[in-house]
Amino acid sequence: MTGTHCEEAEAVAVAAEAAPRPPAVMAPAHLQPASPLDLPAEVFRAGLDRRKANRAALMEWVRAALVEGVDFGRIHTAGKSKCAYAAKGLGNECPDPRHWSKPSLFKPGAEKICGMLGVTVHYPTLHDYEQAALHGVDIKHVILRCEIRDAGGRVVADGVGARTLAQDYGDLNKALKMAEKSAHIDSALRMAGLSEVFTQDIEDMKGGFGNDQGKQDSAGVAAGDEGAAQADAPAAITEAQRRRLEARIDGLGFDRERVKDWLRRATHGRVAHFADLTTSDYAILDGKLEQWAQEQPA
Repeated sequence: MTGTHCEEAEAVAVAAEAAPRPPAVMAPAHLQPASPLDLPAEVFRAGLDRRKANRAALMEWVRAALVEGVDFGRIHTAGKSKCAYAAKGLGNECPDPRHWSKPSLFKPGAEKICGMLGVTVHYPTLHDYEQAALHGVDIKHVILRCEIRDAGGRVVADGVGARTLAQDYGDLNKALKMAEKSAHIDSALRMAGLSEVFTQDIEDMKGGFGNDQGKQDSAGVAAGDEGAAQADAPAAITEAQRRRLEARIDGLGFDRERVKDWLRRATHGRVAHFADLTTSDYAILDGKLEQWAQEQPA
């Protein structure tokens, strides 16, 4: 081959390399069905079986790991006319499960569930309240949204918590913490599908604080049967119980007057002093003190 032919061959090779190449044909991406019901039957069935097994494992863990009185709690709700134990002032010893409220999830329980599932808690609207406070805005209500995110940052559940500053005597810090707690518990219940097991808060329980007895009493008076109302009235706490309650409040570092103020609001003025407490009220307040103690910063 002559030098001229070699030069021409090299020029052709260089031109071929420099020429634009047609774009590679990409294989069509797998399209995600618009609805899980559009999945192939075997894939859909396998997913259901997997979630069923995972949920069973979660429920087994919840029963084993969460501690009643710390992570969740319940209260005795049956009145004196319905429960012999309540009539004797021994409602906490009642063995009838129908006389007790649905378990209420506490913040420590929500934290345990989130930690076990490897997710983190975020409050995207908290920054707005921080800025409002810094700019001197008069905040009267707090509504926070809690997002639970997985390791990839995807939101897997959310919840909402609300609080008025009047409930906390104008203490913005306390109102924010209580709204955060409610939102956290709400989102944890949604994420794990535990609403059938837990309610969000004891205060959300049907009937409210002492309301079961209040309805019985008011019904009796409205019917003109004051004797029936008195017969159905729950037993008052003993002097020993009152002293024990006051000692516990002092031991936890709480202000007695603030606890009384909460009692007046929770019972709509029915209870103004510790001596006015019924045994049912006493049980509820005892659980509330435990909850407040857990919510105090370390």
